[in-house]
Amino acid sequence: MSQIPPIRDFPIHAATLRRSPWLILIVVLLGSIAATLNQFKVPPVMPLLMEDFRQSAGQAGLLMSAFAVTGLFLAVPSGFILQRLGYRATGLTALVFLAAGAGAGAFSRGIGSLLLSRFVEGAGLSLMAVTAPDIIALWFAPEKRGRAIGIWSLWVPLGSATMFILAPLLAVHLGWRAVWQFGCCYTIVVGLLFYFLVKSHTGVPSGQDHSDFCKNLTIQSLSLALRNSNLWLISLLFCCFNFVVVAFITWGPTFLHSVRHASIIRASHIMSLTGILNMVAAPLSGWMLDKTGARKIVCALPLLVMAFLLPVNATASENLFLAMAVAIGFLGGFVPTGVFSSAVEIVGDERLAGMAMAVIQVGQNAGMLLGPLVFGWLVESLGWQVAFWALAPVGVLGAVSGLAADFSRQHPVVSCQS
Repeated sequence: MSQIPPIRDFPIHAATLRRSPWLILIVVLLGSIAATLNQFKVPPVMPLLMEDFRQSAGQAGLLMSAFAVTGLFLAVPSGFILQRLGYRATGLTALVFLAAGAGAGAFSRGIGSLLLSRFVEGAGLSLMAVTAPDIIALWFAPEKRGRAIGIWSLWVPLGSATMFILAPLLAVHLGWRAVWQFGCCYTIVVGLLFYFLVKSHTGVPSGQDHSDFCKNLTIQSLSLALRNSNLWLISLLFCCFNFVVVAFITWGPTFLHSVRHASIIRASHIMSLTGILNMVAAPLSGWMLDKTGARKIVCALPLLVMAFLLPVNATASENLFLAMAVAIGFLGGFVPTGVFSSAVEIVGDERLAGMAMAVIQVGQNAGMLLGPLVFGWLVESLGWQVAFWALAPVGVLGAVSGLAADFSRQHPVVSCQS
């Protein structure tokens, strides 16, 4: 085995120089948005789905949680898939899964087939979530990576905000299946952009393909990320973050519609403010990270504040709920940027970015799985007030986990097979 020098020291292939990293970032962002568009198409039309399929709150929560089940089981394997196939093939595979799942869901005739389509879509999100940071880590120098990750972190708020605005309008006029058809068509268009604009050649030795290069990394090298305790602490933070945020986003429109008697369109538009404020905070978070490097504060402090704000929604009027959605959306925009950027830095080698993101995906998908399910079950069993208050201790646990983690960059010895 021989030690590999840092990837940024390699000469860049001539074909790479003709393609701007920022163009690649835009295409990757559009591809990532395809994942969250399809993920968050359920909450805005949840009352319609519950009525159409005659589902209770606890049962309907599965439609969001099913998306995360596949992602949870694929989280670590997706890191190995990325190392095996390379980022281009993995990204295209992710988009195929998303388009296929959305298309199948549009023609589902029962809750079982709709749930199955959500599992397929979840596989696409899991693969895209590990692929995008890997591309960014390879195309951007460390001093510019925070801003790039900050821009890419818009994939969640842009996708969710777009669906919270567009989905109820489509559903009211054309039915909820039109929302699934839109998600499928968007994904196909972005898949074509990804195919033609994102190529495999990067700054690896002798211009060789990234997939071939990464195949030579030893299992011991790849497992460095899996053995990193600080990375798992950040994954726990992200688990708690997604638990509270996805539960709030999933059930917020239903709460406003059923308890505060807002229309479906009005309820969804109020929740869209969460994504819009996320979009303001995410680039700001990336700029702060590049300037200060204060990743622990950016990750943990906003989550701690959110933990005290979320229970207020239980008794909030429609106007106060709107204010809470704005505040929670702004604070929530800081955390993902800090987490994604920290994951790459903590493992210390850009080529381990995919495996680092796989660990983060374990936490993310666990939170997305449990949040809507547990919240829906609490609403059904104990009422809205208990459900909202239950989010507070989960948020505190995540903040404490982040404060306990060491965010400093490590310097592992990464080797390849001889």
